Amino acid sequence: MLRLLTAIVLILLTATSAFASPAYKNKLMPPFASVVYGNNGKPIGFYYTGKFRLYAPYREIPKTLIYAVITAEDERFFKHGGIDPIGIVRAAITDISKGKIVQGGSTITQQLAKMVFLSPQRTIERKLKEIELAKKLEENLTKEEILELYLNYVYLSNGAYGVRAAAWVLFGENLNQLTPAQCALLAGIIRGPEYYNPFKHPQRALKRRNLILKKMLQKGYITEAQYREAIKEPLTPLKSPNFPRTAGYDLDFIKYEILKKGILTPKQLYRGGYSIYTSIDPEIEKYAQEVLKEYDEIYSKEHKLEDLQCAGFAVDKDGKVIFVVGGSDYSKSKLNRAFQVQRPIGSTAKPFTYLTAFQNGWSPLDFVSNEPIEMPMDKFDPKTGKRVWWKPENYGKKFTPFITLREALMRSVNVATLHLAMHFPQKIRENLVKFEMIPPNAPFDLSYVLGSFPSNLYRIVRAYTAFQSGGILKAPYAVLEIKDKHGKTVYVGYPKLKKVSDPQSIFILRSILQDVVKRGTAASISYLTDQFDVAGKTGTTNEYRDTYFTGFTTSFVMSIWFGRDSYKPMWRGATGGGVSAPPWGKIALKLCEKFNCERFVPTYEEIVANYPPPTHFPEKEMEEIYYDQLINQLRENESTEEASVGKDNSGSDRR
Repeated sequence: MLRLLTAIVLILLTATSAFASPAYKNKLMPPFASVVYGNNGKPIGFYYTGKFRLYAPYREIPKTLIYAVITAEDERFFKHGGIDPIGIVRAAITDISKGKIVQGGSTITQQLAKMVFLSPQRTIERKLKEIELAKKLEENLTKEEILELYLNYVYLSNGAYGVRAAAWVLFGENLNQLTPAQCALLAGIIRGPEYYNPFKHPQRALKRRNLILKKMLQKGYITEAQYREAIKEPLTPLKSPNFPRTAGYDLDFIKYEILKKGILTPKQLYRGGYSIYTSIDPEIEKYAQEVLKEYDEIYSKEHKLEDLQCAGFAVDKDGKVIFVVGGSDYSKSKLNRAFQVQRPIGSTAKPFTYLTAFQNGWSPLDFVSNEPIEMPMDKFDPKTGKRVWWKPENYGKKFTPFITLREALMRSVNVATLHLAMHFPQKIRENLVKFEMIPPNAPFDLSYVLGSFPSNLYRIVRAYTAFQSGGILKAPYAVLEIKDKHGKTVYVGYPKLKKVSDPQSIFILRSILQDVVKRGTAASISYLTDQFDVAGKTGTTNEYRDTYFTGFTTSFVMSIWFGRDSYKPMWRGATGGGVSAPPWGKIALKLCEKFNCERFVPTYEEIVANYPPPTHFPEKEMEEIYYDQLINQLRENESTEEASVGKDNSGSDRR
């Protein structure tokens, strides 16, 4: 022990050479978690590996917390040069009397040296090294920099490292919201993080906190009034630790976007302490998850299914992601079916065929055949050796000689859509590529018209943004801005826009998609149209394996899916209008409370009144009848206008 005292005196009296560096403090900084914020500015999650630690610059650490830590750990911190001789001699005498190291006597600087450079093992050699390193820290750092490092390193129980992380875990608060009592509790925990754990040992923690508060009062760090209020305050408003949320369907999507775009590397994301500001609406995210889970459970119970799943994805009118739901319960299945899985989309794909028709001069009032189709395939029956023929069916197996385009899309008629597609298959393929529903090198056949190709909600919503915005495709994005731990902006998100169609063709298509909701396959949510305009399309795949509803208002685009992970049929009669549209409608009401849904411009009535006249008739007589009726209607309108003018004129004479 005498050797220890002698060595300490020599270190105190001997100047040491500095390993100085302009960025010395930054080199000593530990890894920090990156924080994800929702559109309300509050944290919704964290990305980190190892220790949960959030960066707190000195300027953001409350003075009361600094005073509390100095009071608890090193009263002479601003007076000594890293080593407190009085404290060391006192601790050494105690250690000599006990015959072993039992009292540290370490200053904050010494504690920092131990945390950064050394192990927690208590030996004379380590103590000497600690003192030497503490002096070097003092020579290369200001007192404020030492405190900043210390308060970012120190462990404060329940997996929280550093005061900012501890404020979140122990109180569910930001640093700037801490009360004097909470500051004193954090300072008191430093000496024994588990011993003074407020959730495990509240009485110990309370006694320690109040002791520090009393000392702070004696030193003038808090007033008498603050002291009296503080000692009455509960240890924490939480019943259990507020552990950081590190995963979820929304967080998985945000991470995917950041890494796919190359905004940050995985190392930067998990260790760089970035602040990631997103468009995710936490309230809507939670509500959408609850609604979809509720419907999933109802359907599962009613039809005795164990693997039924759901997904939902929505963006606002600018393409910013509002919510991402990848399944009924993330804790049970982390597979994000909104963007990680591709499945056939069924009739969700039909609007692209009708849009192609409108782009090429067809009218919603034109007629198309609805007779059965038989087409040879490049497949042969293994039993008979005969060629297999493709015989697509209409829902209910009902056919008619012909049908208008408007009615065919509104009723989602398969065979009529195929007859229409045969007029311009290559142009439909070009549209599917342009709308980014299929890649440029993807194969194409007529079954794609009915949605046989694989896709997901992300791609569907991206394509439907063009239906909402007059032909401008908007790539969904959730990341609005990223700042490094020093507050410097390193990335700003922006909408990626692409013109994919003329607006007039889109408006015509939109009017029919409104019919789908008003009186077509999605009539189950027609009640919404009393409050705001809604347009959309149902989708059901073969043997009822998948059901979709994708729709939009003036404020958002949203797609909902239900299906089984086993890819087995759900139940006979499961359709997009009956399964996916009802939860879509419920979520839409919540969205419109926030996003102020309105009427489309131009209006439905204006678009329908200006439909191009039909030019495709199944029979010449029908064309003649149509134009005779049109001429008669025009004459009636003229007569009505003339009569109205006459009344106005007579009224003027009387005046």
